Amino acid sequence: MLYYVPRDREKDHKLLLFFLGFLCLFTLLQIVAFEYYFVIERANFIFDRSRLKINTVGILRSKRTYKWRRQKTRPKVDSTVHLEQQGIRPLDVILKSAGINVTEEIHKSLPPLSEIINVYSADPIILGEERCHEFQTLIPPEEAFIAPAGMFNTGTNLLESLLYKNCYLPEKVKKYGEGHIGIRFQVPWGKHSPVSWRFKHTAPTFQGINQSSFLPAVVIKDPYTWMTSMCRHRYAASWRHVDEHCPNLVPITPQEEELIAPRKTFQVAINYHKHNVTRHDSMAELYNEWYGDWLDVDFPRLIIRFEDLLFHAEQVVERVCKCGGGVMKDGPFKYVQDSAKKGTAHKGSNGLVKSMLQYGNVQKRAEAYSSRDLQYAESTLRSDILDAFHYKKVPPT
Repeated sequence: MLYYVPRDREKDHKLLLFFLGFLCLFTLLQIVAFEYYFVIERANFIFDRSRLKINTVGILRSKRTYKWRRQKTRPKVDSTVHLEQQGIRPLDVILKSAGINVTEEIHKSLPPLSEIINVYSADPIILGEERCHEFQTLIPPEEAFIAPAGMFNTGTNLLESLLYKNCYLPEKVKKYGEGHIGIRFQVPWGKHSPVSWRFKHTAPTFQGINQSSFLPAVVIKDPYTWMTSMCRHRYAASWRHVDEHCPNLVPITPQEEELIAPRKTFQVAINYHKHNVTRHDSMAELYNEWYGDWLDVDFPRLIIRFEDLLFHAEQVVERVCKCGGGVMKDGPFKYVQDSAKKGTAHKGSNGLVKSMLQYGNVQKRAEAYSSRDLQYAESTLRSDILDAFHYKKVPPT
């Protein structure tokens, strides 16, 4: 049987359906709004627990209020950061970690951390880590080596000793045995030799070794303390000087001017071998040329600071080790207490305590220089090298 629906009532039905549809749409929008609210406020919750649970709205809002109040009442961060939180530990802690008995006399003699940080920064500086992956990709891990390089008196022996005590290349040990950990005492062209000698010269006992399989870890030192060290231990370097004036970059007396005339600076010669001699206008220029060449190489290498081997040894050694594909040995980090230099040529070299007292005391950094020498050093030392390693120039007095 068919029923007749009047037109007015049909119109009412359509309005009712439209109204119900509007309510459904409105409800859906509410649901979406609530869901968005939960996702934002409870992003750290598991997703299925954030589905619409209307009875938790009050809890969520109370948590939001508490979070807002907590942020509003959070104490301001003190701009004065503790020095040990900036990356350098107290020196007595480092010495104790090295197994040294820190007496009251030693403790009183240690320089303040604030001075060290002001001159050398709080954290270690290592150049070249962006190419570690390249080295590990190009060189088979069982054929790789890590070895130090650097000018005389920069800590190459110290780095070699720290690496040997704490690092090894597992793939090399696996292939060649425990006596082959992948740490060598120098790069195959000679650790003190200019980098331009790579592939052109081979040091004794390195014949037949692929020189590109070495990751050089180059040690650089504050130029002011380095030149002072050269006065104590010249090694293969030679230049005219008197004990009363060293470091001597320029003459400061008429006698010295006459001694080197017509030159204006004290020329330095490095006698690597009787047939391999390099000459430089001064010790400052030797520093510029030797390390400047290392900045511009086109192969993987690291450059680390000598000072960081004193104040950040554990961190620096681990980063060098990992860059070459190595791992740290089990157990606590092993320091070098005494001088890493052996033999009569190194007699009088400093151990860890003396090195900290000497190189941590920034007041002694340039005390051996005359005003003229400081003026020459300030104008001659390459700013790009010094800036890269946070070495500040010393103005003439």
